[in-house]
Amino acid sequence: MKNKILFLTALFCFCGINLYAVDPELPVVISEPIKVLKGDYDKYGKKLGTTFKGTEDLKLLKEIVSWLGTPYKYAASNKGKGTDCSGFVSGVYNNVYNIKLQRSSSSMVVNVNKVERNELECGDLLFFANDKGSIYHVAIYLANDVFVHSATSKNIGVKTDNLNSTYYKKNFYSAGRVKALDKRNVSGDKNTSNSVVSGIDKNKNTKKQESLENLYSKYSKELGVNFSGKEDVNILKEICSWLGTPYKSGASEKGVGADACGFVSGVFENSCKVLLSRNPEKMQKNLSKTSKSKLKFGDVVFYKKASAYPIIGIYLGEGKIAYTSVSKGVMVIDMKSVTFSLDFIGSVPALNY
Repeated sequence: MKNKILFLTALFCFCGINLYAVDPELPVVISEPIKVLKGDYDKYGKKLGTTFKGTEDLKLLKEIVSWLGTPYKYAASNKGKGTDCSGFVSGVYNNVYNIKLQRSSSSMVVNVNKVERNELECGDLLFFANDKGSIYHVAIYLANDVFVHSATSKNIGVKTDNLNSTYYKKNFYSAGRVKALDKRNVSGDKNTSNSVVSGIDKNKNTKKQESLENLYSKYSKELGVNFSGKEDVNILKEICSWLGTPYKSGASEKGVGADACGFVSGVFENSCKVLLSRNPEKMQKNLSKTSKSKLKFGDVVFYKKASAYPIIGIYLGEGKIAYTSVSKGVMVIDMKSVTFSLDFIGSVPALNY
């Protein structure tokens, strides 16, 4: 046994094998990986129209680039085929970090800690709101005021834009860092700079919350209906925020453009986090069929002409509905004045109003 041990020891020494240290004669490659990484940052920077510092998550950049050119498609999240703004953001975070984010831009704020604009880092989320303070769009920040998002305009889809452009500068609401990735000590920070993004008061004023009575009175004036006080205030507020949005086929962007289904689905997604199909027939399958005699606030009504649905609206009360007019955009109309055939009435089963 002793002879075997001596033999093995001599063999290791003869072959130059050291079990306890790396042979100093062997080359250690250090510079090559750095060159490769720098090349990657340059490559992604050119594709995304910005310059990176070299500390950003390459896996995140690679995933974002793979979505570029994906066309806009409401309520979708399919790379290369179609996605809306929140579908793109949630898809990226799911693919890169296996993090599940809320599916709508207005509800996604609960997944982040607030970040001031001068502290933005690659991967932070940007939220945009309309003049009435409702969040309608979300994007991913890259660097140097450049961000990437799925744009509805002309159905271009996933592309980059700049925060300093007139439109986005005007509508920028806030920014947030996904909680699961936020390495700052935000739990002990009492300053608003690191608090969870909450509320949608774009003006950030300190006015006291309006009483429910005043709210119902306000919405009654705006919509021309005497509300009883039992209607869902969130739905009423959301409907009012869409008033005047022009008609735009295939769109569902508050203040910018919406068609019949786009308006209805947008209202319920933003106010109640309920996703309805953007196809009239499929939307009916999302609803519980009811009758005109049982019609109540929040029900969705469908008017049909031949094989088309020229009017799809949300019932308000007193025989009136909110819908998208081709000529006047989102407005309120009396059902008695509609000459088309009332084809279907349905309630949103997930709601209890």
